[in-house]
Amino acid sequence: MRSIAEDLTTRARIRDAAIGLFGREGFARATVRGVALVAGVSPALVIHHFGSKAGLREACDEHVLAQTATQGREKTDPDTARQLIGDYLEHPDQYADEIAYIRRSLGDESEAGDSFFDAVVRQTHDIIKAGIAAGTIREFNNTRATAVVIASNSLAMLMLGRHLSRALDVEAPAPHGIGPDLLRQLALPALEIYTNGFYTDSRLLDAASDALHNTTSNNGREHAP
Repeated sequence: MRSIAEDLTTRARIRDAAIGLFGREGFARATVRGVALVAGVSPALVIHHFGSKAGLREACDEHVLAQTATQGREKTDPDTARQLIGDYLEHPDQYADEIAYIRRSLGDESEAGDSFFDAVVRQTHDIIKAGIAAGTIREFNNTRATAVVIASNSLAMLMLGRHLSRALDVEAPAPHGIGPDLLRQLALPALEIYTNGFYTDSRLLDAASDALHNTTSNNGREHAP
C-alpha cells in the first residue's frame, strides 16, 4: 500500500505533467492516457487521483492560479520582486509550462476558460485592495474595473508574446514567446507607467468623465416620464 506522502508526490507529478501537456496540445486534444504516459503512471491512477479529465484540469487550474497569486503578491514587495525577476532571467524554462497553460486557458472559449480569467481578476482585485490598505497602491474610484484593466494588461503580454518580440526585435523562444530579452525590454516601461503615470495632467481624464456623466444624465432624461 502506498503511503500518503507517496500519493501526494504521485498526484503532484501527474498534475505537473498535465499542466505541460495541456499547455502544449490544448485541453481538447490532450488525453488522460497522454498525461499518464508523460507522468509515468497508468491511466487508472490518474483517474484514481482526479476522478476525470475535468477534475484533473480543475486541479491544474487551482495550482497555476495559486502560483500566479503568490507571484502577484511578491511583485508588490521590492525585495521579492527583485528576486523574482532575477530568478526568471536566470531560469526562464522553469516558467514555460505555466505560461503555456495560462495562454491555453485564456484562449479556451469555455466555462473553464471563463472561470480561469475571472479568478485572475479576483486575485488582482485582492492585491489592489491589500495594497491600498498598506498604503503602497493609491485608491481608485472603481477598484473592480481597475482590477479588470490591470489583469487584462498583464495577461495580454502572455497572449501577445510573439508579437511583442517581433515589435522589439528580440528572439521569442518557443513555446511561450516570453523570454529574458523580452522581459528586459518590457519590465521598466511597464513599471514606469504604473509608478509615474502616462499623462502629465488630468485633462483627458476630466474630459472622459464629463462625457460619461453627460451621457448618463441625458439617458436619464430621455427615459423620464
